[in-house]
Amino acid sequence: MVNSYKQLGTRYLKKNMKRTILTLVGIVLSVALISTIGLFMKGSQLSQIENIKKLNGVSFHVGISDYDEEILNKIKFNPQIESFGLMSQGDIVPFGDVSVQMNFSDHHALKYLTYSLLDGKLPTNDHEAAVDPWVLPYIKKDLQIGDSFELEGKTYQLVGLLNNSEFTQKNKEGRLLTYKSKFAIGEGRILIEINEKANFNEVLDELKLMTEDNNIDINIQLIQALKPESDQSLLAILVIVVSIVVISTIVVISTIVVIYNAFQISVVERMKQFGLLRSIGATRKQIRQIVMKEAVVLAVIAIPIGIVCSLLALAILQTIFLIVLSDGQNITIFNVDWKIMLISSLLTLIAVLASSYYPAFFAGKISPLLAISSRLSIKKEAIKKQKNTALRKPLSFPLSMALKNVKRNKNRYLVTILSIIISSVLFITFSSLMDIAFSSKFMNDSPAKSDLTVYLQNDNQASSESLQIMDQLKLIRNVSEVSEQNLSFRIVLKDTAQSLVTVEDIQKTIGNKHSITVINHFEENKVKKESVLVIKVLVYAFIVVIVIIGSLNILNTITISIMIRRKELAALKSIGMSQRDLKKMIIYEALIYGFSGSLQGIFFGCILSYIIYLAASGVLKVAWTIPYEACFITFAAALFISYLSVLLPLRRIQQDNIIDTIREE
Repeated sequence: MVNSYKQLGTRYLKKNMKRTILTLVGIVLSVALISTIGLFMKGSQLSQIENIKKLNGVSFHVGISDYDEEILNKIKFNPQIESFGLMSQGDIVPFGDVSVQMNFSDHHALKYLTYSLLDGKLPTNDHEAAVDPWVLPYIKKDLQIGDSFELEGKTYQLVGLLNNSEFTQKNKEGRLLTYKSKFAIGEGRILIEINEKANFNEVLDELKLMTEDNNIDINIQLIQALKPESDQSLLAILVIVVSIVVISTIVVISTIVVIYNAFQISVVERMKQFGLLRSIGATRKQIRQIVMKEAVVLAVIAIPIGIVCSLLALAILQTIFLIVLSDGQNITIFNVDWKIMLISSLLTLIAVLASSYYPAFFAGKISPLLAISSRLSIKKEAIKKQKNTALRKPLSFPLSMALKNVKRNKNRYLVTILSIIISSVLFITFSSLMDIAFSSKFMNDSPAKSDLTVYLQNDNQASSESLQIMDQLKLIRNVSEVSEQNLSFRIVLKDTAQSLVTVEDIQKTIGNKHSITVINHFEENKVKKESVLVIKVLVYAFIVVIVIIGSLNILNTITISIMIRRKELAALKSIGMSQRDLKKMIIYEALIYGFSGSLQGIFFGCILSYIIYLAASGVLKVAWTIPYEACFITFAAALFISYLSVLLPLRRIQQDNIIDTIREE
């Protein structure tokens, strides 16, 4: 029994469960898209920060050398500075053809250097040391983690290995890092970590005033990743702002369109019911409240589900990182930010209420007599003489009817293709952003094409000797390919994990007869490849999320628009239209939606991508081209998804009983 008119909304939702589920799916997809974008951007920022720390090998923000006690005290008592450490360089100890640079750090400085650690741990006292792996054979034969060795009359225990760098190998000057507790004033340099809640620009300006420009080293890449707004380039800020505003606007519009479409269709379908309620005394306000209550109920159910779906998507992405990357556990893309989820929920709730307001307002204005007589859905149109003789042919009849149906209800047509347009714009825009990101300097800082490089120290090396060296290199086990380039040999290994052993073999066979320098690119290549892979996985995964949600939105919208016309389609069958022609007509309609929506989406997507390019061109030196590949994929996908979206309602319509469907209320 209905005790209040407000219960009519929930009763309708329960009675029309299929329609309710379709509407819920639309809201769930919308909130999932909004929250996924927010959480994804936050996770991407955290991932980018970790990548920059790993590539640079350090996590401090500013380094100051040539300091005095006054500068040290200013840093020590500055509330905007989170922590600081001290690091200095000692003697250079020779070992035959190579040498080792001594480095000393306190506990705080060592914390900033954890990202330069390849294996093991960093030293915790002055009897422990971490060393570059390539220099180990020169210090002591078969030296491994846990072993002891002597250096300058002092015994150290090897507790960790540092990342091999091309610079140290080429200069033949390895690094040894150990702990030191006390530093003299002015010794080495101060490594500073700024409080993340502080104004980075103010702190940096304050630090610059303390010393000369050549005494301060700013970790610009890391600071820009932590605080994008700290970048002094207005164009860089413009790129970030434009991208965020565009993405947010498109997503919110997409949400409003999907939900508006569902409620507008629901109201149109129930015009007769609302007319009956008006005829027995229901006011316009009460009719509006019925529709608005339905919207609130659906939002309360859908929003938590959408949030869970977004978290699930990020969890799947985190799992992909764990599988693809060797140190995927350090990639923190899965980040639960309650502020982002709350904002996403509020945005979706506002979008639901805003998009359901006009259908509710329209429902309240329904005239009882016109609604009961179903006259509201009838529009008198001027009869136009058909001039296109091709459409008079029997084979073109379904296409002719499809075109007439699309033209007859322009409002439904616009709402339907809006989902396609928005999904197309999102895909093309993010594809362009991906191209811009992949054209950046960071992405172009690609790994070396070889695993090892052997440099000849003698510039007057005879060509016959070079050929002899190349032949000897090819005979070394684990060497797959050898190529000569500018008095150097590029080597590709069969097993990169055995790179250290291969370097020793090269030193034994070639180094005894010729003056050479062997550069091991394995670790640097690994870091760079994984950093590039992280960005690619992030971008492609996000595009996949956009494609899935956009495709489901299109499927949902077209399915609903076809299902509400069951009575109309049953009437066509009752006057003699065959199942085959009916099927063709509906498929043609869907293809028209896909064709028109994708073309308009491609047009607006290209314009938007060009605007983003103009904003980014001042920061990144990239050239803009029409995204032909993304446009083709968009066009083909829109047609395919539009076709798929009618298969399910077609099956339902073909099974409908003509008389029962026409008599449905």
